[in-house]
Amino acid sequence: IPDSERIVVLNHTAPGLMRLAELPISERLGQYYAEESRTLEHVTLFGNGQVSFTGPDNPERVEGAQISHQFFPLVRTRPQLGRGFIEEDELSNAPPVVVLSDGLWHRRFGGDPTVVGRRVDIDGAPTEIIGVMPPGFSFVIPDTQLWQAIHRTPDGGPLGNFGLLGLARVADGHTIGHARAELTGLTATLVERFPDEGTAAVLVNAGFAPIVERARDFMVGDTQATLWLLLGTVGFLLLIACANVANLFLARSEARHRELAIRIALGEGRPQVVGSMLLESVCLGLMGGLVAVPISLVAVRMLVRFGPPELPRLAEISVDTNVLLFGAGLSVLAGVLFGVMPALRAAAIPPAASLTEGARGASAARGHHLIRRVLVVAQLALALTLLVGSGLATRSFQRLMVVDPGFDPSGVLTFRLALPEQRYTAAARLSFHRALLERLQALPGASQVATVSSVPLSGSLNGSGAAIEGQPREDGDVPPVLMTKRLSPGYFAAMRIERLEGRDFERLDNDRGTPVAIVTRSVARGYWPGESAIGKGIRQGPPPGKGEEWFRIVGVVDDVHETALHQEPPELVYYPLAVDRGDDLDVPTGMTFVLRGADTNNFLTPARGAVRALDPTLPISDLQTMDSLLDRARVQRSFVMVLLVTASVFAVLLSAIGLYGVISYVVAQRRREIAIRMAIGARLADIRRLVLVEAGWMALVGTGLGIGVSVALTRRLQSLLFETSPLDPVVFLGVSLLLATICLVASWIPARRAASVEPVHALRAE
Repeated sequence: IPDSERIVVLNHTAPGLMRLAELPISERLGQYYAEESRTLEHVTLFGNGQVSFTGPDNPERVEGAQISHQFFPLVRTRPQLGRGFIEEDELSNAPPVVVLSDGLWHRRFGGDPTVVGRRVDIDGAPTEIIGVMPPGFSFVIPDTQLWQAIHRTPDGGPLGNFGLLGLARVADGHTIGHARAELTGLTATLVERFPDEGTAAVLVNAGFAPIVERARDFMVGDTQATLWLLLGTVGFLLLIACANVANLFLARSEARHRELAIRIALGEGRPQVVGSMLLESVCLGLMGGLVAVPISLVAVRMLVRFGPPELPRLAEISVDTNVLLFGAGLSVLAGVLFGVMPALRAAAIPPAASLTEGARGASAARGHHLIRRVLVVAQLALALTLLVGSGLATRSFQRLMVVDPGFDPSGVLTFRLALPEQRYTAAARLSFHRALLERLQALPGASQVATVSSVPLSGSLNGSGAAIEGQPREDGDVPPVLMTKRLSPGYFAAMRIERLEGRDFERLDNDRGTPVAIVTRSVARGYWPGESAIGKGIRQGPPPGKGEEWFRIVGVVDDVHETALHQEPPELVYYPLAVDRGDDLDVPTGMTFVLRGADTNNFLTPARGAVRALDPTLPISDLQTMDSLLDRARVQRSFVMVLLVTASVFAVLLSAIGLYGVISYVVAQRRREIAIRMAIGARLADIRRLVLVEAGWMALVGTGLGIGVSVALTRRLQSLLFETSPLDPVVFLGVSLLLATICLVASWIPARRAASVEPVHALRAE
């Protein structure tokens, strides 16, 4: 998208509406911004949702977007064929038109260049194709396959009819800060601007304020924390590996002191010595990078296949030229990191001292081992930090796994179906839904079937302000915000949601004349504490007017995690599939059907057949099990946990190898000293203790530093943790003991080897 840094997303916050973290934008509010703002241009309304290619030939459900005519000028991208939308396309009586994505054009229409002007059935309406976007174009919703023009209402509709995303481009000469300040001033005057809208006073009293953020930041969202965590994790692993190899190079350079001293004595300059050693380390780093290429190809494919869908543009992640160049640069940097210290240290030793030391075979001074000890301590500190992170993620995931979602997902298949409003009246929709439920119930193995406006954890939930009988509000008071669903009788049995009080909906509820509702436990306790909610009145929107009635509560059911397992269950009100609003019947066009049985695989083909038998032009979508939805709700947390645990295993393994290597080298260098100690009467236990104490001090210092680093860094994990403190004492104590145990095991073998030294042989060798 050209100059995409200036594209912003317009959302809102309203702290007084406690149940709504953010409010998007309404059509009328978008018009207000477009007319009054001087800091924004191309203010655009954007809505997303699935649409259907209907008709007897290949009915299909695809991801679509509804946009205003300013959208394509906003993103400064023109269709490769045909045209974009114009203002006339938004008129309520304008014929429907659509712009296709390049992928849909090739997949469904074979890339036919004459597709512009063709008419297709979309949601039951003849729709003209007016354009095709260029390859690779996507914005806000990456999987969007077609765009439709929003049909505006003459007056913009109700001010509080939120549900659209606002997009705009910051005008030249202005900043996001300017736009935020201007919109803050505009929202503060909503009451004066819309005196006929009671919603304006409610919004102002609720602290309504704009949120203006870059579109890129909006699209990345909470994933940014996961990506930074991934980068930090592999960075720590790289540093641990570099420290390990640096230790090996230090040992190697000490073994080569005599050779290097001779080279310097014969006239080779110290820069040449440093350069040759750095060249060796860089070559080793590049060889490691080459070996990593095929491993990376496999790892990235696994990441794309099993990574969480919340990662933006996950399918586009690949090992391309830029990644290979970055890897090559990182390999060179790693080679320099683990090679520069040994090279400088070796070149700094005087030739005469090295030759003399080599001639008499003296052990290296204790100070010579300081750098290696420091590197081991650094390794252990980094490893402990990764262990703490993985421990916190694991503990968080364990707690997430035992969260009761409020329903039983096993043996439940769901699919979604949308009836074209142009072809199905409300009465026809009700008749269709009931007929399909009867056919599904007749399927072999189906124990319970039902239909609902959206199933839990599907990412779709609607809500609005509500009125409670006996709890009047003054004009401008902030109403309680309750989520809503529409469903058929039998839904709670099919999902095994516990009914706490009262009854389920019944098919004859509409014929009884009194509208009914069912509420969740949190609604009943919150608004009628200490008493039964049965018989109480509730209603979405304002209190009932003339000729209207309260919806009477006939049942109370348990809370359900609707949006995410790590979020509190919403306050939810269930309404029947059909609601009689006096002058008309209200029946949703799109519903999700729920089938419970022993084997959900047996329902796949019969369910499609049941739909085709009633209307062969209708496609079904989102065919999935509730188990898969529940797994998807856990996947991002599990993804982070797997990354951290895997990295921690490698980190601890590398650190243990580093500790083992240093202790082994120290033992080898101190063989003469150990032999003398044993010759004058030191016991084997004393020799073992000598080695273990040295390893213990390194482990203790590394653990202490690691705890300090962890305390500073793990606070950034808070957004990824569930019911787990970033300073959880159980995790810190557990991983510290684990690392200490591993260090003890890694140093025990060198300690045994030291105790097995034969004094006579060691002294003769010296």
